[in-house]
Amino acid sequence: MNHKLMAITLLGAGLLASCSMDRIPQTEFGALKALKPGTQDTINTKLKVNIVFVGYRQTSPGQPATARQIDTQDFNQTLPGTYDAVNRIPSAYGRTEKTGTSFDFDYNYVFANQSFEDDFFKFVSATGAAKPLTVQQGLYNCQNANPETGLPDCDVPAGNINREITGNFEIDALKTENWLADNVSRVGVKPGEYTIYFVNWFDRPDFKFHSYTRADAADTDTGTKFGARGSRRLIAWGGSARENAPAQRVWFYDLSANPDPWTDAYDVTNPDVDGDGAADYRMPPIWEYGTRKASIGYGRKVSPDLALVARYTAINLLFTPSPIYRAALTPPDMPEKINLDVHVEQGSGAADPAKLLNNSLLQSRVQVLQPFTAFSNTTKQTALDGSLADVYKCYFGVSEDTCSPDYADFSGEKLFQFGVKELREEYKTTPAGTYQLPIYSFNDNTNSQGGLLGVAYDDGETGTQSFVYSFLTPDLIAAGYGFTDTTVHETGHHLSLSHPHDGYDSEQNLSYGPSGDFHFVNTGDESASIMSYNDLSRTFGQFNLDSQYRYLTAAYLNNTNAILELVRRAQKVDSVYNSVLMADSQFVQAQAKYDALDYLGAAQLAHAGYRSVLSAAKAAGVPVTAYKWYENLNGLEGLSAGQGAKLRFSPTFKAQTGVVAFPEETAYQRKLRLMK
Repeated sequence: MNHKLMAITLLGAGLLASCSMDRIPQTEFGALKALKPGTQDTINTKLKVNIVFVGYRQTSPGQPATARQIDTQDFNQTLPGTYDAVNRIPSAYGRTEKTGTSFDFDYNYVFANQSFEDDFFKFVSATGAAKPLTVQQGLYNCQNANPETGLPDCDVPAGNINREITGNFEIDALKTENWLADNVSRVGVKPGEYTIYFVNWFDRPDFKFHSYTRADAADTDTGTKFGARGSRRLIAWGGSARENAPAQRVWFYDLSANPDPWTDAYDVTNPDVDGDGAADYRMPPIWEYGTRKASIGYGRKVSPDLALVARYTAINLLFTPSPIYRAALTPPDMPEKINLDVHVEQGSGAADPAKLLNNSLLQSRVQVLQPFTAFSNTTKQTALDGSLADVYKCYFGVSEDTCSPDYADFSGEKLFQFGVKELREEYKTTPAGTYQLPIYSFNDNTNSQGGLLGVAYDDGETGTQSFVYSFLTPDLIAAGYGFTDTTVHETGHHLSLSHPHDGYDSEQNLSYGPSGDFHFVNTGDESASIMSYNDLSRTFGQFNLDSQYRYLTAAYLNNTNAILELVRRAQKVDSVYNSVLMADSQFVQAQAKYDALDYLGAAQLAHAGYRSVLSAAKAAGVPVTAYKWYENLNGLEGLSAGQGAKLRFSPTFKAQTGVVAFPEETAYQRKLRLMK
């Protein structure tokens, strides 16, 4: 690894400390209010989080809570006081890398009054419609499935459930979210603040067994309505980016709905639902809490569980998540233009790619993540044959003849090297300031693999984002998938975003995903984000946009600080001084907008300040260069396959970063999730 280059790239302490303060005093820049030359800074802000209980009752002071009562002390003991975001994949390479955004939380607990509750449940009663029970609701009633069909298999309800589901009243999740957002002032919340609604309809006389839907949600290319499938019924939703309206930062979570299929909550019998040997903690439907029957609800109280959902799902994964990659693509000289460089690798006889990949939609959907950068897209179609077919087959272990005996499955080293060589050639004719975002779409005419839709690769040495891969086979097309939505999702990773079902807890220094003790965090997918796995969103939601604009604001700030360090070393302070003063004022204004939750406005001001300093530094002859990961892969050439595999990532990492159709599941489970 070229440690000098990486110190610049990571804006690390090594670079910042290497300057002698005696030789180049910091006072040369004068008194600055926001900029800190030669410093990796963090934008800290106080963030209010409202937690509103609808249909729940608070325990009386000094009295123990019943199974379905709320004790706010459970929340006080569980919720984080702070959050300090990290760049997740770069941090996996041995050094925790801060994103530059941190929060101090202020919690506001509200119990909705009777009038609000009556109006809300009247609204959902009028909005919904009676539908047949879903397969998953039938599985809850039976606690058993026919091994051949995967369908419920019982004549009478299971003896360990507390109540048989006898109806399915389906309610539009988006309309519900919008109603709650439009009525936040009635519970003393300002519009636009981060707000969790915990809903319980069960203890009211007008209760109906119900579920929430996004029934019209369909794949962009195939038109397949994933939202119509029972596996996509919801107990939670929020984070929609509403057009021509103030920012909407509401997420609701209703344990009196479904039971939730996405977290396997319909199975209240088996501790380990994913078969990995560890018990999977999940939230049963509300009526299971406090039961004395042999179910996962035995003796449990809802209040501590909702506190876990608030911390590990809503706050850590939706409201203030850590990015998977750096938002600064080529620090310290961030690009002015991004070209989506699409390579369609077309298998002989495979489906027509023109019907499976819409490049104009791809561009329009992802450019919101870099709103101050000009986007373009290019497409090159080549045959999936020859040496490319060899490395593709090796990637999936299809043909041992094309793979080294040292590895075969999911290492990606040969495929990665193939892409690096192509990228290096393309950059020979790429204009300065343009970032080539390499996207490979493999359209195979055979079922060469078992469900992988896409991957967002890193460089294998520093955790810098590298390639976007998307895959289609006849089976995946039959299941309803095209290229466009997968490619938007994977490009979202490349530009920084994590999934809403895996992430990081900074106070505990804990990375986690939806398994074991955290199986319940799969409900993070029940939000308006194409970064989810449930195929119910085509675009980036409000929580995505908030996060990305915060990351960009911090990136512009810290890359400006890094450029000023280079200016000091070059002894060009006088040449850029006026630009620095102007930029400092812009960053002060950016902080004010940031604190007021105007994250796009903050990023816009920060971008202007960054560009002003960058332009002045270059005009003064200061060498400010963009980091190019593909030029700094020591030992890429000549590595044995085994060494390369170790430098890349494991299948576990791949599962965390790609849109995977749950390849670890049994054939029955996968069929159930994809087709029902």
